[in-house]
Amino acid sequence: MLISALASVSGQNNSLGLVSRRSVCVILVDGLGASNLKSASGHARFLNSQQSDSAMCWFPATTSTSISSFATASNPWENGFLGYQVYDKSLQTPRNLLSGWVDFFEGKNYQNNMTVAESAVSSGVSFVTVAPSLYEHSGFTGATMRGSTFYGVDKVADRFTETLRLLSDPAPKVVYLYIPELDQMAHARGSESISWLNQLEDLDSLVRDFVSDIPKHSGVILTADHGVVDVPKENHIYLDDIMPLSEFKFVGGDTRSLYLYFQDSVDVESNRNLLEQTLSESCYICTPEDLVNAGYWKTLSSKSANVAPDLLVLARKRVALYHRGFAKVKSLAMVGHHGSITNEELAIPLLKFGF
Repeated sequence: MLISALASVSGQNNSLGLVSRRSVCVILVDGLGASNLKSASGHARFLNSQQSDSAMCWFPATTSTSISSFATASNPWENGFLGYQVYDKSLQTPRNLLSGWVDFFEGKNYQNNMTVAESAVSSGVSFVTVAPSLYEHSGFTGATMRGSTFYGVDKVADRFTETLRLLSDPAPKVVYLYIPELDQMAHARGSESISWLNQLEDLDSLVRDFVSDIPKHSGVILTADHGVVDVPKENHIYLDDIMPLSEFKFVGGDTRSLYLYFQDSVDVESNRNLLEQTLSESCYICTPEDLVNAGYWKTLSSKSANVAPDLLVLARKRVALYHRGFAKVKSLAMVGHHGSITNEELAIPLLKFGF
């Protein structure tokens, strides 16, 4: 989507069929899946009144994978952002590919594909990121948005105001507007909570006013990185009730797509059989090769294979997955979850304004 926005500004054909525009804004609303948006139609009347193209995020349905692929026009099986929490086999250490970077430069060095921002600048098109200020120097920004001019704006409404100002400038540009607040609220209280619905209602109003005010030669795309599924605590599944800590080097992934990395001496196949006997009603148990065969991934690059798990446990029903030997205590309190292959998590909106 971001690469199509750049193509629109450059007057080139693109996969979204966007016509030429002087400037294009891409709004990414973290966690606003197509199902989440539709189910909250009474609180997002404007967004739901618009025709959405059919779109899906990459698997796993998680921010680190989706935004890194979106920002580099590459695929997770190529770029090494194969999930949220992974185990780096070459370094024998866990990695958090979203927030676990030491600094901007560590993320920059890990992600060596050219970013869309760098491509824009090299072709004479300005690229601007408008996002909360705390992300400006983060490693994830170094990996995904390097080359971009960063505007740190902490209030959501002020982000829209700043973006409108940028679009009013006559120079051709792509503006990436990032809204993480809905995802944060979904994790804390759930996407069906009054707090989340009120926040969506506010966003709906802001987008309506924003797109009505954009300059004549501008266009806007609104999308998301994944959807969210609310899971009650009684539907938590704890792998430590099934397998001991000593079996693993690491358990990562997300709470609906656990990544299992076993000790070298462990028989992976027997553990797969055990998990299938125990969890087959609520989860899929698979290997990376199974995902390639099913079409969710293609053949893994050496960089992605380096962080690929031995087994994955993917939620197929409304459950959340943990191994308490590795999970952070605060994650056990989350209400909204994502990461798996259900339509609720993979389907995302794709709304276009001014095209």
